[in-house]
Amino acid sequence: MVKVKICGISILSDAVTISALGADMLGFLTDPISPRFVKPEFLKIVKNQVPSPIVSVNVKSNLEEMLVRSANADILQVHRVLNQEELEMITSFQKKVILFVPISEKYLPYLKKAIDFTEMVLLDLERKEDRPNMELISKVLRDYPGLGVGGGITLSNVSSFVALEPGWIDVSRGVESYPGKKNLELVKKLLEVAK
Repeated sequence: MVKVKICGISILSDAVTISALGADMLGFLTDPISPRFVKPEFLKIVKNQVPSPIVSVNVKSNLEEMLVRSANADILQVHRVLNQEELEMITSFQKKVILFVPISEKYLPYLKKAIDFTEMVLLDLERKEDRPNMELISKVLRDYPGLGVGGGITLSNVSSFVALEPGWIDVSRGVESYPGKKNLELVKKLLEVAK
């Protein structure tokens, strides 16, 4: 059974339903650069209504700002490549951290570093227009079981990702009606396939 994080949620009723459907983590973009942006205070409202772990996803800001935005979250996801000083900084955080690693041969040395700094690593596309390299993902998961995988996952291809036996998958655009609004029927079907 593969765990599932549904990311880019911006509507409270979606969060409540997705949690009830069995998602293992709920992701919220608290970075203003995203069309799926929610205010950090929204996470507190969600947290009071769902048992699923809440993830605050951030891309552009510095780590101190990200930490402030994630105050009401269980997990902070940093969705950019960090330098050595930033990697060392996250070890002082009193919060679980998901580190993003682009799925690319050139980022394998960074993956080895990231694994030393956190228990949760997400292999994802470097750019939205990229296509997942399933062969490379498979190889990396054999070497590093338990990693998360994201990037272009939809109901039509989720079985291929699940077959690679990642620790978890991260799905956002693949289950959306439009940015921030999840298609709950697609979410339900995807969770059934993954679990």
